[in-house]
Amino acid sequence: MNASNSIYASVQEIVGVVDVTVQREDDVIRHLEGAEEYLYVSGIAVLKNFRRQKVATILLKACDALSLLWGFNYLALRAYEDDSAACKLYKNAGYRVVSRDPLWITWIGRKRRVLMIKNSVLRDWN
Repeated sequence: MNASNSIYASVQEIVGVVDVTVQREDDVIRHLEGAEEYLYVSGIAVLKNFRRQKVATILLKACDALSLLWGFNYLALRAYEDDSAACKLYKNAGYRVVSRDPLWITWIGRKRRVLMIKNSVLRDWN
């Protein structure tokens, strides 16, 4: 790996993004004990040259920190069921699957998604 591809190459270059929004979707809330709102994590993306360098892990840790700063007890996200790399990343970050899209969704040509949630706690994960 050369220096231009290193995660430490430049603090001025944006190499990844994530969107975090406050939501109240009933299909999610029913899985979150005592919650009226939660943080929804979406749109996580990392530049191709910076993948497999823990950038997504750092972005997810930032989401954890925001949840604590903003006073939220839960985070939630959706991932495609067949995206094993993303599901593994989220599982390693402390998310767990609580529901799946109905099977009939595949009959109309759409990919099946899983809903994953986690309690808002900062922890050290690889």
